[in-house]
Amino acid sequence: MENSKIAIVTIGQAPRKDMAGDIQQLREAGLNVDEFGVLDSLSSSEIAALSPSSEDTDVLVTLLTNGQQVKLSKQKLMPYIQKCIRNLHEFTWILLMCTGDFANKLSFKNLLLPDRIMTNLVKGLHTELALGLIGPEPEQQLTVAEKWQKAQFDVTFSASSPYRFDAQDLLTKAQQLQKHGADLLILDCMGYSTTMKNSIKNKLNIPIIVPRETVFTILKAIC
Repeated sequence: MENSKIAIVTIGQAPRKDMAGDIQQLREAGLNVDEFGVLDSLSSSEIAALSPSSEDTDVLVTLLTNGQQVKLSKQKLMPYIQKCIRNLHEFTWILLMCTGDFANKLSFKNLLLPDRIMTNLVKGLHTELALGLIGPEPEQQLTVAEKWQKAQFDVTFSASSPYRFDAQDLLTKAQQLQKHGADLLILDCMGYSTTMKNSIKNKLNIPIIVPRETVFTILKAIC
């Protein structure tokens, strides 16, 4: 779509240095891309106040511009996400860079949600796949598993953070999920890269999907 304006919104701070290469590829493909961070205008103490409490069951994980990984309460963060997106109404597309479940929580006509894209994509591949899921942190197991179980998949979860990337740890977790019977491995966070996928794919006998790679491919196709 000629002259499309695309807002890429991280739930952390922008620009995301770990995504710089992929975002540059979008620009080289002719896309008009701007980056925004939900936490951009917040102070360190304000960000700290968004940390999950012991009662929080939905934890999000993201990155600050200084390279620090932070955990956030989705419930506490939602008003900031909504405000950020409302301020971007002039963009053709708004891509929220998070695979968390935001269905029925954010309703903007031009909003692209990776969770919605990914669950429908995998359902389109096959409805009876056993999924191996890897997310950043162990406390995300419940919400990540529930998201895919709502889509009628049998799932097994493990954790290996892309923001503290350890190729051997990721491989070990992936092999355990494969041994457990996974037909397909999903690195379920926008923080995982194609490079991370490539570091383990030749040592597995099951395919791997990386949401960032998939969503950016779709973005280039529709724009």
